[in-house]
Amino acid sequence: MAKKLRAFVVILLAAGLTYWFLKSSEWALVGKYLSGVKLWPLALGFIVINLTMLARSLRWQVLLAPIAPIKLDNAMAATAIGFGSLFVVGRASEIIRPLVLSMRENLKPSATLATILIERIYDTAAVVSLFAFNLLFFTLPTPDSERVRQLAAIRGIGLFLLIGLVLGIATLALLRLKAPQIIGWLEAHLTYRWFQPVLNLVKHLADGLSVLVSLRALALSLFYTGCVWTLVTSGTWLVLYAFGQHFALSQVIFVLGFGLIGSLVPTPGGAAGAFHATAAKGFEFLGLEHNLAAAIAIVYHLIAFGSPLLVGLFYLMRDGVRISQLRAMLAQEMTAQASTATPQAVIQDNKL
Repeated sequence: MAKKLRAFVVILLAAGLTYWFLKSSEWALVGKYLSGVKLWPLALGFIVINLTMLARSLRWQVLLAPIAPIKLDNAMAATAIGFGSLFVVGRASEIIRPLVLSMRENLKPSATLATILIERIYDTAAVVSLFAFNLLFFTLPTPDSERVRQLAAIRGIGLFLLIGLVLGIATLALLRLKAPQIIGWLEAHLTYRWFQPVLNLVKHLADGLSVLVSLRALALSLFYTGCVWTLVTSGTWLVLYAFGQHFALSQVIFVLGFGLIGSLVPTPGGAAGAFHATAAKGFEFLGLEHNLAAAIAIVYHLIAFGSPLLVGLFYLMRDGVRISQLRAMLAQEMTAQASTATPQAVIQDNKL
C-alpha cells in the first residue's frame, strides 16, 4: 500500500510540474526558438555527455577495487543501462546499474549498491562545492533589486549546503576509521533478522570508503569525478551555444546547480517536469526570455538524459538483460541474508 501511495504521489508531482511548465509557455515562440537551433553543438554535446559514462565507469573500478576487481567493459555496460533507464523510469532506475554489474561480475548486489552510495556522495560533493564556490564570484548579467535579493538568499543556501557537506564527509571518514567499532555496535544492537541487509550495506560501505584513506585511490576517484563534471559542464555550455547563448563559466555552473535540484525529484522520464521547471528558472534568472528558457530546458533535458538511453539500449540488446533476472538476483540475496541472521536475531523475531 505504501509503495502504491508513493508511486501515486510521484506521478502526481510529475504531472503537476509538467502542466505548470507547459501552461506557462507560448509554444509558437518555443517552436520558433527550437527551429533555429544549431545542430553541430548538440551533436558534440551528445558525445560529451556519453563520455561521462566512461569516466564514471573508470571511477567505479576504483571504488570497487577494495571489494573486487571488475572489467571496464562490464562497468561501462552497467553504467550505460542504468543511466539510460533514468530517461524512462527516473531515479528509481539507480538500482538497475549495480544489479547489472553484480550479474555480470558475480558480485553480491549489496556490495555494488554500497559503491553507488559513495558515487552519489562524490557527485553531490562536487556539485555543491562548485555551486557554493562559484557563488562567491558570481555576478548577475542584468542586476535588479529583486534578483540581487534572491541571489543573496541563494548564497545563504549555498553556504548551508557547503557546511553540511563538510560535516557529512567528516562523518564518512569517521565511519571508515572506526569501522570495526561501529559495525560491532550495530551487530550487537541490530539483532532483528530484517536489519541484516542494513548491516551488510554498512559493512560494504565501510569497505568502499577505504578510498578515503588510500592516497592513490582517493586521487584517482577525485580525478575521475573532476572529469565527469567537466564533461557535464561542457555539455551544458554546448546546449546554450546551440541557441546562440555565450554564457561565462560561472553562469553555466550556476545553471548546473539549478538543474541538479530538479534532477533529484524522482519523477519518471528523467525527472521530467521538475528538471524542465528548475532549469528554465535558472536560465530566466540569468536574464533569458521565458520561452527561450523553456526551449533550452527541453533540449538540455534530452541531451542530459536522452542521449545515454541510446547507448544503454545498445548494451541492453547486446547482453540480453531482463528485469526479471535482476529481481530474482536481488530476492536471492535477501533470502541468503535472512538465512545467515544470528541465532539471537531469530529469537528476537520469534518474540514478535
